[in-house]
Amino acid sequence: MIRIITAIFCLWTLAACASTAPASEQTTSSQDCFRSEQVSGYSYVDNHHISLRVGANRSYVLTTMWNARDLDWSHAIAIRSATGRICTGNGLGVDLIGGDPQRTYAVSEIIRAPEDQPVEGS
Repeated sequence: MIRIITAIFCLWTLAACASTAPASEQTTSSQDCFRSEQVSGYSYVDNHHISLRVGANRSYVLTTMWNARDLDWSHAIAIRSATGRICTGNGLGVDLIGGDPQRTYAVSEIIRAPEDQPVEGS
């Protein structure tokens, strides 16, 4: 009886370990990331959305709580991240910076633009 219980416990433990990936692997596979240096262009979508072009064929849409129309597009615009990487999902730690005088716009969400639909304003 003890052997059966021990065998069941061992199989249960192995099954639990095999079915869960480490948190770092889950985060990496579910997020789409890029570095700020890879951004090749910005465009205005609407009052709270800005489109970013990354490389030749990737686009992202950033959501900000501030009115993006107030961002002065005649001056250089930069994107800054506390971690150095910008990933889809929550925009915590990501800021758009630009204008004269310079202003900071906190980003609340980052999504990948659908590949089959061009982002408005591109």
